[in-house]
Amino acid sequence: MSDVYDFSYFPVLETERLRLRRLTYDDAEQLIAIFNDPDATKYLIMDPPCSTREEAIGMLDWMQSWFDNKAALRWGITLRDADTVIGTCGFHNLDRTHRRCDIGYDLIPAYWNRGYITEATHALVRWCFDNLDLHRIQADCTAGNIGSERVLEKVGFTFEGLWRENTFEHGQFVSLKQYGLLRREYMPG
Repeated sequence: MSDVYDFSYFPVLETERLRLRRLTYDDAEQLIAIFNDPDATKYLIMDPPCSTREEAIGMLDWMQSWFDNKAALRWGITLRDADTVIGTCGFHNLDRTHRRCDIGYDLIPAYWNRGYITEATHALVRWCFDNLDLHRIQADCTAGNIGSERVLEKVGFTFEGLWRENTFEHGQFVSLKQYGLLRREYMPG
């Protein structure tokens, strides 16, 4: 394991097909493309919303505050041969005492079913285990979000339980499926 990440720089991660980099104001339109698409947000709580440039800038500032407070990172996902953001991924709820965090991801629907989120999630999980001295990474997804469930399972997460009607999302209470991955279980992809 390397030294524990101290938030003194924003890491860039590269995979075979992707580059995960810091989001900037230049990415505002792409955030709108992601977070204003009903298919992409079907299983997300959009708070703050993101349908205008002003709201996208607010979202970027919000994500930057996580980094500034040494609490979380959210990367923009681009193809390696282009710099246009097609999705985001990151960790949050970093708990150094219990050595765990949560992860999340999203992608413009035009890029679904190509393995990009699985590839980005492997890079994210590997980086978190290698740089944050974590014992556990966890994620939840809304019951019925089959695509997200498949990503988590492909990366090695185990379904651990259902939080019944845990979250108010899009005008109704929904159940969340909880997944977990322990460092000793992770097999890099």
